Amino acid sequence: MKKIFLLLAFVWTVSVANAWTNACEEGIVIMAVQHLEPKAKAVVDRYLGSKYSDDIHYLYNLESKKKSQAPKEIHFVHFDENMQPMQADGEDALVALEKALAVVGNYENSSDDEMKVALRTVINLMSDIHLLSNYRFASISYSQGVHTFSRRSYDYGDKKNEISQVNWHKVWGSFSRRYTGFSAAFWAYEMNIGASKMKEEYSKGTLRDWVMETAETVAEYLTKYTPDYVMSPFEFNSLEEVNYRMMARASFRLAAVLNATIK
Repeated sequence: MKKIFLLLAFVWTVSVANAWTNACEEGIVIMAVQHLEPKAKAVVDRYLGSKYSDDIHYLYNLESKKKSQAPKEIHFVHFDENMQPMQADGEDALVALEKALAVVGNYENSSDDEMKVALRTVINLMSDIHLLSNYRFASISYSQGVHTFSRRSYDYGDKKNEISQVNWHKVWGSFSRRYTGFSAAFWAYEMNIGASKMKEEYSKGTLRDWVMETAETVAEYLTKYTPDYVMSPFEFNSLEEVNYRMMARASFRLAAVLNATIK
């Protein structure tokens, strides 16, 4: 697995809105496309072409150009006090995803422009709902925005009594700073080999199943990693594998949801 963990070697170019690197999100889509069934692949290619570089960051690009009609909360999944998705929230990632998938499923009666927007939204938000920092819980106050906690650090194997601040939102992209030089295409290629045995398991369930599963994981972490928590170096390093698994899930599930929607 050591080789697989090196797949997180991306250039440190995280946008303000998203925590994963650009190469990471591009790798997710490149890998997902490889698992599309012929019908789904034909529809995606028809509306987006065979290159997806302009589509992967569609929502973020609109925001950066101040042309987005959606608020930034569209990247987040919101849960109420009872830990249930806020289904009536039109600014929620899950709600926006379901609306976009409804358009994709009705592709024969949707316009080209509608399909392009819907497919790009699905591509963007399927990554977002697998980012552990993109969940907001009414019952956990500090999840409503970016919070920090502390971690002890080691320096080249020598234990140091140093404590640094960790930004919860940026921690999921921080592992990419450990290495440089890996492209999105190479990452997708390597991950496809290393994670292929998990495809069936990760693809099971529905969109809401995946959101609930991820929410449980996030809530467990947030309950532990409170703003006054001090994380050990071992704990921090262990999150790298968690980060990798979430990216693999996002890839296989993006393919699965498009295969299931486009018939």
